[in-house]
Amino acid sequence: MATVTSTFTYTGTLQQATIPPGTQTIDVYLWGGAGGGGGADSGGPGGTGAAGHHVVATSISVSSSQINTTLEVAVGGGGAGGGSGGGAPGGTNGKSKTGFSGGRGGNAGPRPYSGAGGGGGGATLVSIDGTVVALAGGGGGGGGAGQFSNGSAGINTNSAT
Repeated sequence: MATVTSTFTYTGTLQQATIPPGTQTIDVYLWGGAGGGGGADSGGPGGTGAAGHHVVATSISVSSSQINTTLEVAVGGGGAGGGSGGGAPGGTNGKSKTGFSGGRGGNAGPRPYSGAGGGGGGATLVSIDGTVVALAGGGGGGGGAGQFSNGSAGINTNSAT
């Protein structure tokens, strides 16, 4: 069988493809959305957002019952940066499929000396007939700066915290 290559980029919507006859395995290369940076303030810059995970899943088996069924791809978006100044909003999350979007960044404090947190990046996932077969997590948002401190960088880890 000939190799079929499809590239999916962030659109904000669920993308679908039909698994063609003759398919035996699928290889996927996924990147989760990056986290947004934290907002700056008089203490310095906000923290940088973390990159999303990169996942390679090769030789995912496709059964004969999955031929001509739907392959769904939800590409996670990047989190938005946090605002600066008293009461500034946190960055919005990186949109993905429901339940896989990143978290919203925290709002800045009420004083004029604070930056809001960046939003978390959305996860990227591939599913066949509603079953997730590959997943790449989004990056964490950076922390907002304060009057006397810089924001800390977002993280991306495989360990639950």
